[in-house]
Formats: sequence, C-alpha cells, structure tokens
Amino acid sequence: TIAGTGEADDSELRDLTRRLWVGVALSIPLVMLAMGPMIGIHEPFGLQPRPRGWIEFALGTPVVLWVGWPILHKFWLSLAHRALNMYSLIGLGVALAYLFSLAAVLAPGLFPASFHEHGRVGVYFEAAAVIVSLTLLGQLLELRGRSKTSAAIKAMLGLSPKTARRLATDGSEADVPLSEVQVGD
Repeated sequence: TIAGTGEADDSELRDLTRRLWVGVALSIPLVMLAMGPMIGIHEPFGLQPRPRGWIEFALGTPVVLWVGWPILHKFWLSLAHRALNMYSLIGLGVALAYLFSLAAVLAPGLFPASFHEHGRVGVYFEAAAVIVSLTLLGQLLELRGRSKTSAAIKAMLGLSPKTARRLATDGSEADVPLSEVQVGD
C-alpha cells in the first residue's frame, strides 16, 4: 500500500504490463522473421538472410535487455547469492541464446562452415524474446492473482463484526464495541 493513503501500490503491475506489451509488440514480427523460412517463406518481408539477422538483432535486443530486465536481475541475484532457482535456468537460456545470436550477427566468421546456412549463421533472438515475454506474462498473472487474493482477504476482514453482544451477570444484553470485550464476557 502507498503510505498513509490506504491505496494499493500498483506500480509494479503497471511496469510489468508495459514491459509485456512492448515485448509482445516486438516479438511478433521477430517470430515471423525467424520462423518464415521454416514454413516456406524464404525471404520474409523481402529480407535476405544476412540483413534479416540485423533486423532480428534490432527487434530482439530491447526485448531481452529492457523487457527482460526484471528476469535478468533475478537471474543475476540467484547467481550472486548462489541460490539457484527458476530464474537461474530462464536467465541462462535467454543470455546464451542472445549472446550466441549476437556473436553470429557481429562475427559470423568465428563459426565453422557447418554453422553457416544461406549465407549466415542461425540466430536465436526470437527464442530469447519469446522466453522473456512468456516469463513476464507468468509474472504478471501471478502478480494479478496475488493482488486479487489480497483484496479478497481485505474485503473479508471488512466483514468482521465491529460490535459484540455482551451478556451481563443479571442476564441483560448490550451491544458493545469489540475493543471493550474482555476475556470471560
């Protein structure tokens, strides 16, 4: 909650939502570029294989580095604290796919000839971007679920009675605030 206002702080929810929409907006054309050749579209959007790698780099980099920052940060923390978890695996997969792809675009000559296909080394920017986007979607759904659960619990607490009926020793009844109820009443 925001101090002194009683309102829930939804800044994390808004931030994750914004990141997710940017990730989805960039990942869709990225997946179309990367997967086009696998479904028979050899030059998606009329792009040759080598320039397509640069476009995939341009689309995938903001998804991995900005959209995926919360995931990469948790990945780094899991390594720094030597407490491996889900983010260790996700971060490792995303980082390796991105770094391999970066090397393939910037220095394709470092790779053996068997890695080259249609004049370029295959890149995995789309895999890194989709993993980031799906993980962020999961985080967003979890955050929304926790928020709704918290709101439901608060609503239930609001249903608790504010007064109690106290029986006096003479048998009479009186409604009193809960704060005045004592053990034995």
